[in-house]
Amino acid sequence: MNDVFTEADLAPDPQEKWAHIASIVDRVAALVAVLAGGVYIGGMVALGACAAPAVFALAPAPFSGNAMGAAFARFDKIALGAALCVLAAEVARTVAARRRGRTILSRLRRSCTLFMAVSAAYVGLSLTPRINDLHRQGVRRDGTPQGQVLELVHQRAELFGKIGTGMALGLVALTIFTIQPRRPDDEEDDEEAVAPLPPGPRDG
Repeated sequence: MNDVFTEADLAPDPQEKWAHIASIVDRVAALVAVLAGGVYIGGMVALGACAAPAVFALAPAPFSGNAMGAAFARFDKIALGAALCVLAAEVARTVAARRRGRTILSRLRRSCTLFMAVSAAYVGLSLTPRINDLHRQGVRRDGTPQGQVLELVHQRAELFGKIGTGMALGLVALTIFTIQPRRPDDEEDDEEAVAPLPPGPRDG
C-alpha cells in the first residue's frame, strides 16, 4: 500500500469529470433551445399577429395572399431549422441528465419540444405549400368549393401555428426551470461535510 500523497490524488475521478461535462452540455443545449424557441416565437408573432392582418387589410387580392404566402414559405425554413435545433438540444440534455432527467418538468419539456417540432413541420411541409398552390391557381377565400378548401387550410395553418407558438413558449419556460444548477456530487459533499470546531478547550 502506497501512503505517499501525490498530485494524482487531487485529480477528479471519472464520475466527477462526467458530471462536469454533463453540466456544460446541459447549459449549452439549454441556451440553444431557448434561442431557437425564441426565434420561432418571434417569427410567428411578427408574421401571424402583426404582418398578416395588415397586409390582408391594405393590399387587394391576390397580391395580399401571394405576398404573405411567400413570406410564410421563407419563414417556414427558419421554423424547421429552429425545430431541428430544439430537438437536437433536447436529445443532448436528455443524454446528459441520465436519471436526473426523469422528472415531470423534464418530461413536459420534451413533450413541448416534440409538439412544437411537429407543428412546424406540418405547417412548413404541408399546409403552406398547399396554400401557395391554391393561390397560384387563382383561388380566393370565398363561397366557392375551392375557396372553402382554401379557407379550411388557412384555418388549419392558423391553428397549428398557435399550437406551435404555445408549445415553444412552454419549451422556453421549462428549459429555464430545468437547468441543473449544480452537480449532484456538490450536493452530496455539502451534506457529508462537517464544519470544523472552533479553537479552544472542548468539554468532555
